[in-house]
Amino acid sequence: MREIEIKAHARDEKSVRAYFDAHCGAGHEVHKTDHYFRRPGAFVQALRIREHKGIIEFTCKKTSSSPEGEKNEEYEFQAPADEIEKSSSFFHALGFEDFFIKKKDGWEWMDGDAHVELLSVNDLGWFLEIEILLPFGSSDDEAEEARKRIDAIMKNAGVSRSDYEMKSYREMILGSEYGIQG
Repeated sequence: MREIEIKAHARDEKSVRAYFDAHCGAGHEVHKTDHYFRRPGAFVQALRIREHKGIIEFTCKKTSSSPEGEKNEEYEFQAPADEIEKSSSFFHALGFEDFFIKKKDGWEWMDGDAHVELLSVNDLGWFLEIEILLPFGSSDDEAEEARKRIDAIMKNAGVSRSDYEMKSYREMILGSEYGIQG
């Protein structure tokens, strides 16, 4: 899938949550732990294992950056949560090493085709993430329309463009030397 996502600092998470609860119905609690793996010495992750809702999701992301933010292509599959230890051992056997862990706790909603999350991330503060998934091969015009829809949702929730965060969580957690390359 082609992920169109914008994240922003949620400086007043209580009012943002109240907006989405009123607009989309009561939010569902979210607790995610992401384990990132990389090839030895690489600056970017190659694989992610996410623990969430009793399952683990395996993701390989192709990430690039643009003035509008991150652009991701994701390849994913799932397994039962009790496979987490075997999965980590499997990646280590393939030569990958642990890179970093990201913890997200908060709430989620659906606003039409947009997945909305209000999250406390590690010790970085509160973030509003909104994403729309498009099929591989979707046009740049379709991606731009998705971006405009996300912008409108952000604005309606009281989040301004000046609060948009262009750095990846990886860069915020590990430092600027781990920003998106390319």
